[in-house]
Amino acid sequence: MLKTAGRVLLWRWRRNPLKRRSDIAEAWIAVAAATLMLTAPAVGVVMAGVGERAALDQAQGLHRSAAHLVEDASATPVRFSGTADDDVWATVWWTMSDGSPRTGQARVAAGGEAGSSTTVWLDDAGRLHPAPPTPAQARSQGAALGAAAGAGVCVLVTGIRWAVRVRLDVRRGTQWDRAWAEFDANRGHRHA
Repeated sequence: MLKTAGRVLLWRWRRNPLKRRSDIAEAWIAVAAATLMLTAPAVGVVMAGVGERAALDQAQGLHRSAAHLVEDASATPVRFSGTADDDVWATVWWTMSDGSPRTGQARVAAGGEAGSSTTVWLDDAGRLHPAPPTPAQARSQGAALGAAAGAGVCVLVTGIRWAVRVRLDVRRGTQWDRAWAEFDANRGHRHA
């Protein structure tokens, strides 16, 4: 008999007349959960690749264009704006490939003066877009997505296993109550 710290190991797999079907079900659920947990790293790696590719695909159809500031850009970047860089919003103008001028709001370096040059990203229709992520940023985004996906698999599997185990415990408690009631009824005690 395998024992560790006073507990019998693998007891659900051994023959025992007191073993219930719910004990066997719980053992198989534990095996399935462990197997699914082993897939978490693979899910993370796949999702990291998908996230990196999606980030790099943001540059598809975009091209750089020279633009000029219409107004002075604020010297102080807005903190907590969702970006970690020192860019600010300012009005810029640029020339389309057909020679027509356009204006719009774009993120530019803080402290730029009116008339100074900057770079903007345009789609084929001439609409402004944020700068696409660099390869390093795409890798970081992919890694974050992969880590979240792997952790999500673990949390999901653990949660399902916990819910099934709680349900089995409730069922076992009900079975115990029925068994005790039957035992008590068959004892033959007479109440006066």
